[in-house]
Amino acid sequence: MTSSLRIAVVANVNSIHTTRWVNWLNDRGHQVQIFSLNEGKNCTYFGPEPALDRSLIFNLGSAVRRTTKKLQSEIDSFGPDIVHGFSLVNHGMYASRISNYPKVMTALGSDVLISPNESKLLAWIVKKTVNNSNLVISVADHLNQLICEWKNNDVNAIVSPLGIDVEKFKPLKKENLIIFNRGFQEVYSPFTILEAVQKISDKIQNYKVIMCGKGPLLDKCQKFVEEKTLEELVTFSGYVPNEELIDLLGRSKILISPALSDGTPVSILEGLASGCIILSSDIPANKFWTVRNKTGLSFQPQNSSQLAELIVEVISNEKLNNDALVNGPNLVKEHADWETEMLRIENEYRKLIKIAK
Repeated sequence: MTSSLRIAVVANVNSIHTTRWVNWLNDRGHQVQIFSLNEGKNCTYFGPEPALDRSLIFNLGSAVRRTTKKLQSEIDSFGPDIVHGFSLVNHGMYASRISNYPKVMTALGSDVLISPNESKLLAWIVKKTVNNSNLVISVADHLNQLICEWKNNDVNAIVSPLGIDVEKFKPLKKENLIIFNRGFQEVYSPFTILEAVQKISDKIQNYKVIMCGKGPLLDKCQKFVEEKTLEELVTFSGYVPNEELIDLLGRSKILISPALSDGTPVSILEGLASGCIILSSDIPANKFWTVRNKTGLSFQPQNSSQLAELIVEVISNEKLNNDALVNGPNLVKEHADWETEMLRIENEYRKLIKIAK
């Protein structure tokens, strides 16, 4: 039996990724405390979060220093063996400023691909966070490539996807269902699906398109469906609990992910494990997972006409339907199994703690 660790997780307490991570560590017998800029249950709150904008220049970063001091005090009271921050902006930035403990940061996607391009300040913050860490874990290869360009030689960098539980997500008896489960934000481009469905509505009358999740674009998407009289084809499910999502994906034939940017596309991993054909935007995050004519097909981002053509193509492609049932689950089991990846990260924790001692 390996010894238990004391782990300070600096992350959004309300994130499902945080919950999964902490639950796994607790189940392994580790002592874990969440430190969050977001108020919630079972965490140490160290907010409110100061704005990361020009105000930092005018007040010389005093708000950030106060917040860092508060976090340092709370972490010292807990006395961890290691500190792990999630996202190179906000939580990760503060975790990287903590002293006296080995520090791990996880790069999730937009913190690497989007934030550094929004301002020089955010670019500086992200790179500073990387170089204040002992280890940076990227959830995808294309993120790690950028991290390696930014980091100093004494910072280690590895890739470990946010895997899924392959024992839960499995193919079931397939029905004529097309699913989108990314949420209604600009970066996930839900209108690309709706515009595609409108173009081919007469050709997919025996299918149902299920749009899962919430977000700022939900109302506009619902109005679009009403205006184009697509109610018989498209339904909005809202938030879907995990057990219901497992069943829904297991029964769905096609999963569509039109995201404009991504880290590890967890929704695609879930669809692959469930034997869905994947129709995804041709972005770096999706290239490894959407294998042409084996697990799915790709379309250019925001190209609803191309997506429409692919939907029509795959619903009559019996070979791809059968191949996806085998190739998808195998791909995820080999490269993105949650248990395998978490054991690997646990080992990285132990190596860093040993070096620190």
